Amino acid sequence: MKEEENSLQESTVHADIFWDITMRQIILLIAILIFVTAALVAPSSAATNANIVITDVTPTDLSPGDIKEITLTLKNQGGRDARHITMNFQNSDHISLIGSSTVYISSINAWCSKDIPITIKAADELTNGAYAIPILVTFSEYYHNAHVGYVTAPMPSTNITIVFYVVGTTTLEVADVSTDPSELREESENNNITVLIENSGSAKARSVSLRMDPASPFVEAYSGSTSGFTEEIRARSSHRFVFALDIEDGTKEGSYAIPLAIEYIGEDAHIFSLKKSITLRISPQADFLVGAVTTEPAVITSGKTFIMNVPIKNIGNKDAKSVKVILKTKSYFTGAKTDYLGDIEVGSDKIATFELEADRDTIPDNYENDLKLIWTEGDERLETIKSFRLVVASKERADEGVNGGFIPLAGIGFLVASLTGTFVYFKKKKE
Repeated sequence: MKEEENSLQESTVHADIFWDITMRQIILLIAILIFVTAALVAPSSAATNANIVITDVTPTDLSPGDIKEITLTLKNQGGRDARHITMNFQNSDHISLIGSSTVYISSINAWCSKDIPITIKAADELTNGAYAIPILVTFSEYYHNAHVGYVTAPMPSTNITIVFYVVGTTTLEVADVSTDPSELREESENNNITVLIENSGSAKARSVSLRMDPASPFVEAYSGSTSGFTEEIRARSSHRFVFALDIEDGTKEGSYAIPLAIEYIGEDAHIFSLKKSITLRISPQADFLVGAVTTEPAVITSGKTFIMNVPIKNIGNKDAKSVKVILKTKSYFTGAKTDYLGDIEVGSDKIATFELEADRDTIPDNYENDLKLIWTEGDERLETIKSFRLVVASKERADEGVNGGFIPLAGIGFLVASLTGTFVYFKKKKE
């Protein structure tokens, strides 16, 4: 009985050892199978065909008219190397390559990527939206064959499309202001004011109107306008609006702001309104007062030669340089009608002298004459017109020694002052 128990225990031990060995063999066999399978599968994966794709495009956001460098990330998503890769970018009316439309890459290894730089241009004034560029890609794959060695075989061409998103903006600004004349003066008329409006954006502005609202000392000129219109201002272009203004008498020198209102139609037919302003400067200038005119002899008659002295005083706020005086009279008076006075400082005066002759047919009368004064301020040539009266007396009255029709302008003030003083004196005496 004891022997049977020993025999049974021994059989059980042998069975356990056999089972343990068998399990080890099974596990080992499974491991070998997994290894063999992996070994068989890996070459199969490694042998998949080369495949060229674009995995990234940076950037993709554009504005109309943009010229940008774009980076394309090209990847070979296959287990074989790709060789002689050619990218042919197709024509597009909206977005195109700058330079050659063909890009060549010598090779991209299996499962590897390469960044390709290109430069593109978006057409001007594109409407907002997405725009695509088709690309035809041709390449060959390169691999090792155990029987023939290294092989380069052409692959079927593939089509890839890249997409860009275009958003345009309109930006209107006052780019420049010019005036004609270049320096604005008080009491001047029909001054042309040119306002240059520039569209620095990437989308055009349609139905653009510009209105200025001048206030004192500016007044809309009779022959001009304070509003302008143009059908469009294209992207990265400009338009000149011309207005005409008068300047009030007595305006002080200095800078003055004029409000501007701009309206236009932008993208998606939206109406936009902008508030801008320009600054105009009133420049200082010389101004002249014609004093009391005297003649030698004091009484002028027909056929008589005489010398006329005209005091000219600068009552403005700027020195006058190279002052020239031109006498504009009726044809009855002949002689030297131009005198050069040189510089006249502010508050100073000089006398313009003319030697004239009254024609024999000159009838006694009170003649109005003009003085044209021309001077310079910097590089600018200025001029103004001043008036005075010249009296021609009859010979009969001249022989009497009294010019009934002519009282020198200097004497008028004296006579008025004398009469006024006499009146006041007698009035006080009477009181």
